[in-house]
Amino acid sequence: MLASAIGDAKRFPNAAAFKSFTGLSPRASETGNTDLKGQPMSKAGPRRLRDQLVQSANTARRLDPQLAEIYHRQMVERGAQHTKALCVVAAKLAERAWLVMSRGEPYVVRDSSGNEVTREQAKEIIAEQFNVSEEVRRRKRSRKTKGKAPHQVLVGT
Repeated sequence: MLASAIGDAKRFPNAAAFKSFTGLSPRASETGNTDLKGQPMSKAGPRRLRDQLVQSANTARRLDPQLAEIYHRQMVERGAQHTKALCVVAAKLAERAWLVMSRGEPYVVRDSSGNEVTREQAKEIIAEQFNVSEEVRRRKRSRKTKGKAPHQVLVGT
C-alpha cells in the first residue's frame, strides 16, 4: 500500500512534503503575525494511506526504539491519548518511509543514540526504557460513557 501511494519518491521534494501529502502534518493556521502551533492534523491526503500508516505505527512502536521513544514521550510527558500518540509516530514513520524509498536502502532499526540494533536488542531497549505503564494508560482513557445515562428503574411492590 505504501509503495503504491508514494510511487516515485522523488516526486516529493522532501520528507515533510510527503508527510503533508499523507495528511499527518498539522493544519497551518497563520493569520497576520500569529502562527498557531498544536493544530489537529490536516487529513488532506488519501484516507487509506493515513489509516495504514497509523496501524503500522502501532506495530513499529513495539519494534523500533526510536519510534517507541516518541510514543513514550507523547503518552508520559505530553499527556496524549493512545490514538494521538500513534498519529505522531505515524507522521515520523511517513517521513522515514519516504527517506528509505528515496534512497533505495533498507529500513534499519536503531537505538536512541543512532546505533544499529538487532530485533531482540530493540525489544529489550523498548521494554526497559520506553514501556508505558498501565496506570498511565488508565489515566489517558476516556471517561465518557457511550450513549445516554441509564434511567433509574422503579421496582413496584
